[in-house]
Amino acid sequence: MITPFLKYVSEARIVRRQDDLSRYTYQEIEERVYLTFLALSFLKNFNDKETFTKQYANSTLTYGGFERVRTTANDLHNMLAVLDGNDDILDKLSNKTQAKALRQRHPLPTMAVRRYLRTFDNDYKFLTQIERSLGISNVDYKGLRMAISDFKNLETRRKKIATAKLLKLLRAKLGGTDILRQIEAQNS
Repeated sequence: MITPFLKYVSEARIVRRQDDLSRYTYQEIEERVYLTFLALSFLKNFNDKETFTKQYANSTLTYGGFERVRTTANDLHNMLAVLDGNDDILDKLSNKTQAKALRQRHPLPTMAVRRYLRTFDNDYKFLTQIERSLGISNVDYKGLRMAISDFKNLETRRKKIATAKLLKLLRAKLGGTDILRQIEAQNS
C-alpha cells in the first residue's frame, strides 16, 4: 500500500459540524461518549487493533482541549466538546435548556479522560468514573462495563456474549463510525 497512514484516518460521522447537533439531546451525546469509551476499552484487548486504538486516542487529543466542535476532529473529540466545551455549543442541541442544567449536574472528568486516552490504564476505574459522572444508569451498560474491564480473563462464551452486546449497541447508536468498523472487522 502506497499510503499506509490512510488505514488509520478517523473522521467524524456523528457530529461533523455544530449544525449536526440539532439531531441529538445532551443525554444522547453522553450515552454515545460512554459507548465510545467502552468500545476503545474493548479494542485495546486485541494486538491487531492496538495501533488503531492509540491513533484514535491521539486524534481525539490533537487539539489539546475540547473547546469546540471541529470539522477535522473525530467523533469522540466533537462529542466531548459538547460535554466540556464552550457553553454556546449547547444552544445547538435539540434540548438546549435541559442541556445546560445537565452539564452542571454531570461534569465531565476532563483530566481523567485525557489521562485514560494517553495511557489506557485501569479500565474498570475509568469506566466507572465516567459512567457515574455522565449519569449513565442503564443496567445493560453496567454489565458490559464489567465484562469489558475484565475481558482478557473471561471465558470464551462470555467474551462472545459481551462482544455481541457491544456490537448491537454500537450499530444502534454509532452506526457508520470508525470505531464500529474496527469492532466489526475484529469479529469477522
